[in-house]
Order: sequence, then structure tokens, then C-alpha cells
Amino acid sequence: MRGVPWRRSRHAGTLARGWLALTLAIASLTYGLLAWHASAFNVEGVLLYDNGWMPHPTHFIAGGLALIGPALVELAAPATRPGERHPPQDTTPPARSRAATADQPDAAACADQRAAATDDPAAAPPRTFFRTVKSTDREELLALAQDSRDLHAPWIEAPLTPHAFKVYLRRTERDDHHGFAICLRDSGRIVGVVNINNVVGGSMLSASIAYYIGRRHADRGYMREGLMQIMEHAFGELRLHRLEANIQPGNTTSIALARSCGFVHEGLARRYLFIDGAWRDHERWAAIDDREHWR
Repeated sequence: MRGVPWRRSRHAGTLARGWLALTLAIASLTYGLLAWHASAFNVEGVLLYDNGWMPHPTHFIAGGLALIGPALVELAAPATRPGERHPPQDTTPPARSRAATADQPDAAACADQRAAATDDPAAAPPRTFFRTVKSTDREELLALAQDSRDLHAPWIEAPLTPHAFKVYLRRTERDDHHGFAICLRDSGRIVGVVNINNVVGGSMLSASIAYYIGRRHADRGYMREGLMQIMEHAFGELRLHRLEANIQPGNTTSIALARSCGFVHEGLARRYLFIDGAWRDHERWAAIDDREHWR
């Protein structure tokens, strides 16, 4: 094996020895079975030699396989010359800029802010995690929504009754809706909810996003942590390309949250959703994953 690195030759030699041992074992077993069959059924001169336990043709076949084994290993091994290395593979994840075509300066600022928050090695570990909403969350989520009615109205309608929660849970069990609970790492307590609604596949790969937090947990950064984690999940595991957050113009707190997470303002959708007894205008904010390696 001239021209083959030592490490590769050692690997080939190990495989060759294993090949030889395996083929000889198979040949011996086969020969033993043939001998048993011949003696049991009085077969003469066909499978065995007349003078007893002499080498059988199976052994010669096994020896031939053992001889060509190293050559086959050599052909299967990667073609690497002495002193030559394979180029390193790029394991850097593709950049996600969250940028849209409109409002470019604001989009760039949001992307930089998001990168600084997620890439800083000195940043504190997240205080929250997210998981799928379960039926056993009913009492905790209903209590959170009841306690936060003044905070949520008139911006969003969270489930307030067992029946409303049942309807909501059934919707999240469909393929085009996802409901996530944002929980504290230290206690597992639910502090907020993020819903990914109206998922569209095909050439769009988009969805709308809605969120709310409990009154007792507001203004602590929990929702921003959870929303950014869920955005990564949406653009990664769910393979979405675009997320839209439609927010009423007067909901300045929610608008500030969307902007801090990299959403970009794209315009106004007139009379977009029916909330609190009326059709409400909503500002359209969007986050876009700019990777192009899937459709």
C-alpha cells in the first residue's frame, strides 16, 4: 500500500484481519454443517472427500476472500495522500439578519441588537424556557389570564373560561397552530404564552405570532427571552421563513417588544382583527429569516 498514510494503513490492516477471521469462521461452520449432513444422511463422495477431514473447497473460497479483503478496503478508503489533509468543513451556522426590504436602517439596528443579545459570551443564561401548552396547564393559564385582564384588554383576548381554554387547546393541536408556554427555569411556573397561528407552507412558509404575559411578571424581560427562543424554534425546527406580529397602534409596549426582537414595521392593516367588539387596525411587523437553502 505505497502512498497510504500510516493511520489509514493500520485501519486497513485491522479490517483485513477481521475479514480473514470472519471468512474462516464462516467456512469452518459451513464445512462442519456439511460434514454433519453427510454423516447423518449417508451422503458419500459428493460434499466431502473420501479420506476424511481434508480441506474443503469452502476453505479455499474463504482464503481467497481474505486475500482480496485488504484490496477492497483500500478501494473503499478515502483517497488521501501522505501529508495531505481534507479541507475543514464549515460548521458556522448561517446568519439570520431578520431584515426586510422596507425600513432598512431600523432593520439593521434590530439585527445588531439581537446579535448582541444572543452572541455575547458574557451574557447571563436565560431565565426562561418554552414548551408546548398541555391540557394540565388549564388552571394555571386561566388564573394568569383572569389576573391579567386589565393588562391584556383591549389588545388581546386570552382564554378566560374552561370552555375557551378547551377551544384554544384544540386549535393548537392542529398542524397550522402552535401554542407555547413560557416558563421560569427555577420553578417551571408559567409567566406568558406565545402562539404561532395560521402556518402556511409551500412557497410562503409564514405564520402570524401573538403573545401575552401575566401581570405579575411584566417588565422583567421574560417575554423578550421567551419570544426570541420561540423565534429561533420557528425559523429552525418549524422551518418558517417569515413571522408576522400584528399589533394595535396604541399597544406601545408590545410594539417595543417586537422591535427589540428584530421585527420590522411594514405598514398598517386596516380593520385587521375583531377584538373587544370591534374591527381594529393593526400595525404589521415582520421578522424574516434570510437563509435560502430550503423552500
